[in-house]
Amino acid sequence: MTTIKQLGIIILLSIGSAFLIYNVHPKRPALYLVAGQLRPGEVTLSKVLEWSKGDGVVWIDARKGADYQKGHVEGAFLLNEQEDFFALLEPIWSKIQNLSDLPFVVYCGSEACAASRKVADRLRDSVGIAEVYILSGGDAVLRNAGLIN
Repeated sequence: MTTIKQLGIIILLSIGSAFLIYNVHPKRPALYLVAGQLRPGEVTLSKVLEWSKGDGVVWIDARKGADYQKGHVEGAFLLNEQEDFFALLEPIWSKIQNLSDLPFVVYCGSEACAASRKVADRLRDSVGIAEVYILSGGDAVLRNAGLIN
């Protein structure tokens, strides 16, 4: 069997395996995103601003510490996966526990940033915060709205 045929068989088997795994995985993502459609767990800035008028929200900045230092939403807590999550959580633990009845909104550096999803999952699973949302659009929508100082 020639090398080209072997390579073709390997590629076909890889594509077939990937397709099969995608179809049976319970948390598979959509193959494409429809413009304007929110992914599960996401929320728009307008909705968050509505919540802010009531009891308020807790902002979580999932960007790197250097980006947080350059500017963040007023009152936002820094929690990210790039640095030690639990080391960042420890000094703010009591504040977060006191605010746990409010919705938590996590944002990161871009629309495609996965850091906000990871931090949101950690807040749900490790910290026990029930109501955690991911801001659709990342920090760009916050900058456009003038909310990042």
